[in-house]
This record gives sequence, C-alpha cells and structure tokens, in this order.
Amino acid sequence: MKERHKFPKPVAFNTNNAIDRAMLNFVKKRNFSGYVKKLIIADMKTKGIEIPNGKQTPVNESKFERLRRELADKRVNDDSSSNSDT
Repeated sequence: MKERHKFPKPVAFNTNNAIDRAMLNFVKKRNFSGYVKKLIIADMKTKGIEIPNGKQTPVNESKFERLRRELADKRVNDDSSSNSDT
C-alpha cells in the first residue's frame, strides 16, 4: 500500500453569505493552497512556533542516499559561508 504524503483539507464557501462570497472572489485567481499555507505559517510565527526549514526529506531514501545528500548540503553551506568572507 502506498504511503500518503499529502492530506487535503477542503474549505467551503457559502455563496449565499456576503463575507464568504467576498473571500471566494479574493482567492479565486490565486494559488489557494500556497496562499493558505503562507497564512498558516504567518500565524504560527505570531504564536512563537518554530518553523522548520523548507527542505523536503525523502522518506524512502537509503542510508547511502541520505549521507550523500547531507554531504552535498554541507558542501553548499561551506561554499556559501566561505564566499561571504571575501
């Protein structure tokens, strides 16, 4: 059985309600999922909740693949910090 990594959370807008209609018109042409996620992150920050970095961690990677990725990340970080010294 395939493991689920995405969990939809539907939002309903009542078109008979003026406030809901206004919100729906406001978000109609936006990336709704991205917009809601940004709002959630902003709310988490105001509540002092630590936000993890945005890197995705592959779930089914082998130890070798994880070590290779971590070393590559370290090289990038080392390169960027040495460039800032100049």
